[in-house]
Amino acid sequence: MTSPERRIPLRLAAALSATAFLVGCGGPPTGGDPSAPIELDASDIEILGKSESLAVVQDLEVTSDGSVWVFNSVEPYFIGFGQDGESLGAHGRAGGGPGEFPMPSAFLAGGWEGEAWVFDLRRHAMIRISRPNADWAEIPLRSESLPPGSIRGGMNLLSAAVRTARLGGEIIVPRARPPGEGSMLALRLSLLGADLMAVDPETAGTRTLVTLGAVLDDPSGDFVPSEGGFPQWYRLWASCGGNRVRVYDRVRNQLRGFDGSGAEVAPVDLPPVPFTEVSPRRFAGAVFELRQAELTGDVRGRLGEADRQRVLNQMARGVSGSPRELATYLPHYVDFRCSEDGTMWMHPFDPDAGGLNGGPRWLRVSPDGVARDVRLPDRFDALRFSGSRIWGVYRDELDVPSVASIPLPAG
Repeated sequence: MTSPERRIPLRLAAALSATAFLVGCGGPPTGGDPSAPIELDASDIEILGKSESLAVVQDLEVTSDGSVWVFNSVEPYFIGFGQDGESLGAHGRAGGGPGEFPMPSAFLAGGWEGEAWVFDLRRHAMIRISRPNADWAEIPLRSESLPPGSIRGGMNLLSAAVRTARLGGEIIVPRARPPGEGSMLALRLSLLGADLMAVDPETAGTRTLVTLGAVLDDPSGDFVPSEGGFPQWYRLWASCGGNRVRVYDRVRNQLRGFDGSGAEVAPVDLPPVPFTEVSPRRFAGAVFELRQAELTGDVRGRLGEADRQRVLNQMARGVSGSPRELATYLPHYVDFRCSEDGTMWMHPFDPDAGGLNGGPRWLRVSPDGVARDVRLPDRFDALRFSGSRIWGVYRDELDVPSVASIPLPAG
């Protein structure tokens, strides 16, 4: 990992960061209440590196040698930093020719053979990106069980990202199931109920690890659709160390677990969901980014404050349904990650902060099921978690991004 001498503290020295941790945890970093909230301050952020090429960082991967690669929203798609912050170069162009990326989606969580790989939807393959000067390397995923177009995202409608992950000696990818009917609700449920397929890169063999639609409770039971409406629920799963996959079950409010053979292991209970009702105004604010993207033609487009308020008022007047019915449209969590030690990180949906991308609060769940609130600094977007550090992107007051991390307090 990056040495403290080469990291750039955002505001204060490392000694003051330790003091901030003591204050945030309400006592010494070891011992005390293991469920007490953790408040991380901006002074704890450690900047690894910057690049003039960075626009919006869509994903991040830390390789076995401590280097960090980010997936950029524009060309060049991939920008690397050594463990001491030195530039490893930038590369990755759009296109269908040799060495080009027609539709990169997201990194393979956990990497492969110590390197960073990206899943490209059009090539239907994993492509190594962390050795830009080496020969092109890819892991084809095309097979009779995984035809092109079958691996699809099931998360944020503002993103085409597809979650993939390494599990032992296999790669887990989600295969969408055909919708039972032509409605948007049926399509959404088919994505949520995807098959998690295990691919062996050595033999190209595939097998079904678990069919989510068969093991998860049907989340549509209390959903009351309005005309043209469909739910914003996310398909959340992750490889959680120890040859185990965890999946969020919305109905049971649990993290269900499955081992490498697909057999179910003990679930992890989550705290009660923070809201069961939302007003029309709160609902409009929660899904505002979808309407904003529709109006601007770009998920990164932003309306001015006057236009934002005008559109919000229009949306709120057009919302129908009781507060409880409106709440059923919204996700409970918008992201789920695991560190290599099996610690689970859930990103709660907050109707009043962050919208469909989530706010600064995360829920840290230890392998033994103890849940703890963690509040990240404003403008820090978490993308990867290790046992001792949160990796992500910090955007300063001018919205200039930097690749950064936050050390986690012990205990």
